[in-house]
Amino acid sequence: MIAYIVILVIGIIALLIMGRSVLLGRKSSAWPTAGGTILQSGIETVQSTDDDGSTSTTYGVKLQYQFSVAGQQYQGTRRTFTEMRTSSFRRTQKILEGFPQGGSVTVYYDPEDPSSCVLEPGVNAAIYIFLAFAAILVLVGAAGLLGLFG
Repeated sequence: MIAYIVILVIGIIALLIMGRSVLLGRKSSAWPTAGGTILQSGIETVQSTDDDGSTSTTYGVKLQYQFSVAGQQYQGTRRTFTEMRTSSFRRTQKILEGFPQGGSVTVYYDPEDPSSCVLEPGVNAAIYIFLAFAAILVLVGAAGLLGLFG
């Protein structure tokens, strides 16, 4: 019973977090744009160790950019709303090639709150796979709580 509650809660939390990212990503495609400049560009490395002592490394794009709207300066760090880390250092480097420090970028910003901004609007299609998985967790957790598994 406890296991089904845990599965249900994890599924709901994942759906809420990813669902919000998808909604913002979809909305961002229609946002106005402003010219910006990349202030910092780099790779963020995260290492984690499993219970058995195995170490894994993932990489993410780390950006900081600046832009102005109606004379007000803003800074952002988000490349996409549905950013996912990768185990491929080379893939992360390839992404960073498009964002050299000092380079010009187009920034998409929320007209109601320009501090909510992104460089690549829209949604990464892979996020839908994770949404489907989270939905399955919710269904399994709910079905287990309802006693549908015997």
